[in-house]
Amino acid sequence: MRKQIFPLLSIVTLAFFPNLNPAHDADIKADISLNTAYRVDDLRWNIAGNNNNPNVLSELTWSDLETLQAAVSGRALVDEWFYLRGSFGYGYTFSGDNRDSDFSGNDRTQEYSRSSNSADCGRILIAAIGLGYQFSFGSGTFRLSPLIGYSYNSQDLTLKEGVQVIATPGLTPPAGPIQGLDSTYDVSWLGSWLGIDLSSEISERVTLFGSVEYHWATFDAEADLNLRNDLAHPMSLDHDADGKGLLIAFGARHKVHGT
Repeated sequence: MRKQIFPLLSIVTLAFFPNLNPAHDADIKADISLNTAYRVDDLRWNIAGNNNNPNVLSELTWSDLETLQAAVSGRALVDEWFYLRGSFGYGYTFSGDNRDSDFSGNDRTQEYSRSSNSADCGRILIAAIGLGYQFSFGSGTFRLSPLIGYSYNSQDLTLKEGVQVIATPGLTPPAGPIQGLDSTYDVSWLGSWLGIDLSSEISERVTLFGSVEYHWATFDAEADLNLRNDLAHPMSLDHDADGKGLLIAFGARHKVHGT
């Protein structure tokens, strides 16, 4: 279904716009907001050995990735029915840890290599757009908007200042600082979503709002393990997968009246 939604988004867009009457100026209500945020992320991937022996050969874990993010968001309502919203954000990761472990036994046993690395240099990019039809109830105080949309998220990670914690002679670097570590792992999630936006004016100044989105995503990642001479550069590994998930948000807005 995920692969069918993007063409459907284009069709719906083309279907909506001709219904906007060109004989009169469209009634457009719009707002835009700027915000900053602090976010913390974790990420982990692993691979198995040949013929699944061992079932986890190597595993990389990123934890406590702290990011400062700035974003711009906007909404527009055209002729009281065509609803459009979008957002774009960028962030810088200033702190984080990474652990790289290798195992010779199943179920993460017989660990023969482990390094602890710094992941305090990275960036993220987020972008999303959604469109739909807004329904109003109760003299316009309650609004419901079914939406169809598309989103993109990327995260670029860098490994530096590594320390070999568990070492095996002949297989790993010696215990201690790892010289010249500058590996990267760049990931992206791209996909369609379906959702509903809700809002309710409970007083002249206060509005409650919420949204529910169900996402289908394609995951792509490329790694450059700069100290691995047995792997290609600048792309040492290439990962891809499909996923899905649910996003729920809610909040309140308070209108401040001037004098």
